[in-house]
Amino acid sequence: MFERIKLFALLGVVLLLPLFADYAVAANQYLDVDAATVKKMIETEDVLVVFPLSPIEFNDLHIKGSVNIPMERLSAELPMDKTRKLVFYCLGVKCVASWRAAEKAVELGYKKVYAFREGLPAWVAAGYPTVSLGKLPDFPVNTISTEELATSLESDNFTLVDINLEEDAQKFWISHPQRIHIPLNELHLQCDQLDKSHRIAVMCLKGKRSPTAVRYLKSKGFDDVVSVDGGIQKWLLEGRPVKQGG
Repeated sequence: MFERIKLFALLGVVLLLPLFADYAVAANQYLDVDAATVKKMIETEDVLVVFPLSPIEFNDLHIKGSVNIPMERLSAELPMDKTRKLVFYCLGVKCVASWRAAEKAVELGYKKVYAFREGLPAWVAAGYPTVSLGKLPDFPVNTISTEELATSLESDNFTLVDINLEEDAQKFWISHPQRIHIPLNELHLQCDQLDKSHRIAVMCLKGKRSPTAVRYLKSKGFDDVVSVDGGIQKWLLEGRPVKQGG
C-alpha cells in the first residue's frame, strides 16, 4: 500500500513539472533549454525561435524555421502577443547574445522566454536541419595580436573596425582616430564607409565574431583584413588604454 502511495506521488510530481516550468517563465524569468527541446517545440508548438545577432551570421547558417531579429531591434520587432513562446539562440555557450536577448524579452514583458545557450553548434552536432541563405566563402582569416594592433594604430593607412554590439561598445572602447564603430549587424549596410586601400583590423568582444566579419569583408573585395586576437577583452586584461562609458 505504501509503495502504491509513493508511486502515485511520483506520478503527480512528473505531471506537475510542465506546470512548474511555465510558472517559472511566467514569474519574470527565462528558462534554459537544449537542442532536443527546441526541436520538439518547433515541431509541436507555436514558438518563435530567434537569432539575435547579425544578418551576415544568420544568412551564413541558422536553424531552419528561425528568424533573425538583431538585439537592437528586439523591442520593435518581437511579436505583439506577450504570451507567445520565444526561444533565443546564438553561436554557442561563449556567445552572450542568447541569454541577453532572453533577459531583454523578459524586461519587455514576455511571459514564456527560453534561452538555448548551446546554440547553433549543438544544433548542428545533433544533425538537426539548418538553412544557409548566403554562405560566406571559406577565406583564411589572419589574426594580429593586441600588441601588433597598438603599433598598427599609428599608421595612416590603417583602420580599426569595432564590431561590438552597441551595449558593449559603450562600456569600453579604444579612443583613437583610426577606430570606427560599425556593429556587425550593420556591417552589410555600412562597409562602404571603409577604405579598401587601408589595412583593416576587426575587433569584437572576445575574438569569436571578428573572423566572420573578416570573411564578409573579403567577400566584398577588401584584401588586407585581419582579426584582433582576443578582442577588446584581451586588450583590457593587458591594461591597455581605453575610454569607459558611464
